Amino acid sequence: MSHTVCIPKDMDNEEKLARLTEREKVCLRQWLQHKSAKEIAADLHISHHAVEKRLKMARTKLGTTSSLQAARLLSQSEGYGRTVPQTPDLHAHTLQPQASYVRPLILGATAMTLVAAALFVLLPSMGEDPLHSETVVQVRNGDEQLESALNILIAAATVGPDGEVVLTNPLGDQRYLQPRSGHYWQISAIGHHDLSSRSLWDRTLKVRGRKALSEPLFYNSNEFPREPLRVAQRSILLPGSDVEWQFIVAQSLEVPD
Repeated sequence: MSHTVCIPKDMDNEEKLARLTEREKVCLRQWLQHKSAKEIAADLHISHHAVEKRLKMARTKLGTTSSLQAARLLSQSEGYGRTVPQTPDLHAHTLQPQASYVRPLILGATAMTLVAAALFVLLPSMGEDPLHSETVVQVRNGDEQLESALNILIAAATVGPDGEVVLTNPLGDQRYLQPRSGHYWQISAIGHHDLSSRSLWDRTLKVRGRKALSEPLFYNSNEFPREPLRVAQRSILLPGSDVEWQFIVAQSLEVPD
C-alpha cells in the first residue's frame, strides 16, 4: 500500500496545488515512481538540470522540504493509482506549430538528395580511381544519413516556457539510446544546458563555431579518443527563443550502418 499523506481540504492547499504547472506535475508524478532526475530527463527528453529546476519550483510552491513530500501531496489531491505513460506537457502545445516547417525541411532534404544523385550520374568516369570513387560515394551516403537525422532532430525541437529546448518526439533509431553506440546527437546554446542523446553518456560534442548556417556543416572530428567521428552541424533560431541553437549529429567512422 502507498504511504498516505493527509491533506486538509482548505483553500490554502488548493491554491498551492493550482500554482503548479503541468510540467512540474509530470516530474512530481514520475518522482513518486522512485525515478532519478536523470531517468525522468531521459523519459521527457530534457536535461536533468531542467528536471531538478521543476522539482525545486514545485517544492517552493507547495512549501515542502522534499520532492517526495511534494509528489505525495499532488498524488493525494489527484487520487491514487494514476500513472503517467506519456508526457502530454511536451506534445499538445507544440505539434501544430512545428508542422509549418517540418515539411520544408523534409522537401529540402529530398531535393538535395536528388541533386546529388544527378551530379553523380553526370560525372565523367574515364580516368577515375575506382577506390577513390567508392570512398566519395561512401562519404556522400554517410552525409545524407547524417543530414536526414539532423533534419528530424530540428523538426522535433521546441523551446519551453523555461527557455530550455525539448523534443516533441525522440529520434526513432534505438542506437541513440545505447551508451557509446557510435551514433550521437546534441543540442547546445550559450547560456543553456546541453540536451543530448543518452548514447553520449558522460561525453559532450564540441561545437565548431557558432555562425548561422543555412546549410549543414560536415566535418571529421577526433575529439573522442580512438573513435573518429563524421559530424553534421547546423545553427537554428527556434521560435520563442532569441538565441541560436547548435544542432549536432555525429556518427563513428568505425561503426558500420
